[in-house]
Order: sequence, then C-alpha cells, then structure tokens
Amino acid sequence: RSVHAARQDGRLVTDGVYARVRHPQYTGLFMIIIGEGLIHWPTIVSVAATPIIFGAYGLLAKREEQQMIDAFGDEYRAYAARVPMFVPSNHPRTQEA
Repeated sequence: RSVHAARQDGRLVTDGVYARVRHPQYTGLFMIIIGEGLIHWPTIVSVAATPIIFGAYGLLAKREEQQMIDAFGDEYRAYAARVPMFVPSNHPRTQEA
C-alpha cells in the first residue's frame, strides 16, 4: 500500500520493511525457495534451479536499482548505502566521512 501511494506521489519509500531491506519481495522469495526447495523437499531440480533463480533475481534487482538511481539520484544512493539489499542486518550501516 505504501509503495503504491509513494509511486503516485513520486517519492521514495524507506520506512516499514523497506527500512530493513531494499528488496523485501525477493527476500521473501529466497526464503521460500530455501525452505521449500532446499530444506523441506529437496530434489535435483530444485537444488540445481536455486542458484539460477537467485542469480536471475539478483540481476533483476540490480536493474531495478539503476532505475531507482535514475529516478531519485543521491537520495536512493544514500538509502542503498545504509540499507542492505536482501538480508536484514542488526547493525545499521553508516556513511563514512
């Protein structure tokens, strides 16, 4: 809901789940793949497909990040410098001077 509203207003969402990771949808997908495809019910196909899926979504995320830089510039760069891409961290990143 907040992403849709922000898109309408032309602003960047950096709160809520987006304060923890830049790509929460992909984080959730990765968790599902690991849980179901590698831990719960591993098959040769799911084990072989996992790195391919992770790589494809990693490339997609990089493309989306470039679009965000094009749209928001330094605001997005600062956000990306402090918020991890996929895996939440307990230690917030800080910008070094």
